[in-house]
Amino acid sequence: MPARDTPTARRRSAPSWTAALVTVVWAVMVTAPTAGAGAPRQPPSAPEPAISRPFISHRDGYDCYRIPAIVTTPSGTLLAFAEGRLTDCDDVGNIDLVLKRSTDGGHTWSDIMVLRGAGSPGTFGNPVPVVDELTGRVSLLYAHNSWTDEGDRRVRRNRSLHSVYSTDDGLTWSPGGVLGPLKPSDWTWVSVGPGHGVQLRRGPHAGRLIVTGDHNTADGRSGAQLYYSDDGGATWRLGAVYETDRHETHPGELTVVERVDGSLYINARSSDPGPGHYRLAATSEDGGMSFTPGGFTPAPGLAAPPVSASLLRLRATDDGDPRNRLLLSAPARPGPQLATRRRTMTIRSSYDEGLTWQATAPVINPGRAGYSDLTELASGEIGLLYETGVNSSHGTIKFTAFTAESLDGGAPRLPVCATPAAGGATWVPSDRRPARVRAAATVNRRTPSAMPRSPTARRPPPRT
Repeated sequence: MPARDTPTARRRSAPSWTAALVTVVWAVMVTAPTAGAGAPRQPPSAPEPAISRPFISHRDGYDCYRIPAIVTTPSGTLLAFAEGRLTDCDDVGNIDLVLKRSTDGGHTWSDIMVLRGAGSPGTFGNPVPVVDELTGRVSLLYAHNSWTDEGDRRVRRNRSLHSVYSTDDGLTWSPGGVLGPLKPSDWTWVSVGPGHGVQLRRGPHAGRLIVTGDHNTADGRSGAQLYYSDDGGATWRLGAVYETDRHETHPGELTVVERVDGSLYINARSSDPGPGHYRLAATSEDGGMSFTPGGFTPAPGLAAPPVSASLLRLRATDDGDPRNRLLLSAPARPGPQLATRRRTMTIRSSYDEGLTWQATAPVINPGRAGYSDLTELASGEIGLLYETGVNSSHGTIKFTAFTAESLDGGAPRLPVCATPAAGGATWVPSDRRPARVRAAATVNRRTPSAMPRSPTARRPPPRT
């Protein structure tokens, strides 16, 4: 409280309504709880299931949308990609690659853009965007195959990899060519992603772009691979390759993140999901040139249906944060029937660079949900683009954004995902270092909990 005036300090004056009002306001300011140390804080709101629906089934000329992918450009524009399936949700058929842009954090989206397909027969799918933060160039790798109708079924034909790129925040796109060398001659199936790729920031390969893929071979083997570019996406090369007998458990639909020691952590869908091996994981310690000996092994603590998931680095000690934190998005409720497996979109956290995982308190969507992709917004919020539907886990693609605090402290929608904090608290404060935390008594999606990372902090060192 301010010190009282003494008779010698100033002349005593008659009280006024203005003085009384000032006194009341000051009293409220100094006695009300603040967001500082030791002050009580209210638990933040749980993330909203959606703030927008970029791709809605039976709209814009497509019966069904699947396979979401999203990136944030250096200017903060969101680019949301998907497969636009013309007549149904089947994986084989006439499928276009489509895009929508958002310049307001995902609240509104541009008209749909058809990047590949546009009436041409065939399947253009598995979008994998990756951003070179040094130049702003966005590369999009994808797979294409023709198909034939054999009466009661559609049959895929030869599959190949291609790319397009944009240098103006996704407004226009140019062909990047056929990526023939990325598919060895003995591979009968090849695909990329889906979901975003990454740019390395650490070690001797800083600036390198990495995307993932999977394949089958003519001699009955299946596996996974990494592709890399050292020139900002202009050319691509085949890096790490892992294979095993097709009848053995093998990875597919990989997602990747860089660890603070410069190595890569890869998480993958399992060909034989079940207790103890719902998902698989591997590492690479040479910038994606090879997988660490041992290849893919079960990832503990990640019960999930067979689905494409997404990794995102949220915190890093070499950025000044007090601890490391990786996020993984995926449904969390495996079930005995395929129709009920892809449900309960959930965010998991790892504080030890992918060695162990734990569920955050709130569930993003307790209903049907499928593939997903994560991105960090310019505001510092976490963006999630994911499949959902009414009688299926896909068809429509939703977008939501939320803070780390809302993940850690929102009231759980399903008790299966509740993770009480130490000491019995129902939520925990931000793990962002205090200098970057914005004071707020209630933190939710509309009041970001952390100041955005400076653009230079997110960009890799210049190439040599």
